[in-house]
Amino acid sequence: MKKIVFISAWLFSLIFVVGFLFNTLKFPYSYILLYLGGTVAGLICYPLVFFYKWREHKLNENRLLFQWIFGQSAIVIFVISTWLRFTNGFSANIVLGVSFSIMAFAFFPLLFYNMYKQSLEEL
Repeated sequence: MKKIVFISAWLFSLIFVVGFLFNTLKFPYSYILLYLGGTVAGLICYPLVFFYKWREHKLNENRLLFQWIFGQSAIVIFVISTWLRFTNGFSANIVLGVSFSIMAFAFFPLLFYNMYKQSLEEL
């Protein structure tokens, strides 16, 4: 089951990136690929990867747990903003800004701090 989750997360992330590439090149079906990949990867696959890492006790420190929580929340909010863009919602830009703010001010600082701590432990 775990391999299926990781392979599906990779597959739907690839679909999302291909949709983004198609959108840049103005190919047809770009929005379908973009929304399908982002929605399934962001709302199903990545939370399952988080669950498996948590169950294997790989998130045993609070800083790693918070890094994953902030990353998951930013992904979910990003998916919601893409849905709002699809429906031409006015608040899509605000929600996208909130998603990028969580990434910039919570997830990335924790990620780089955890990478720094891990490099110190390896010395």
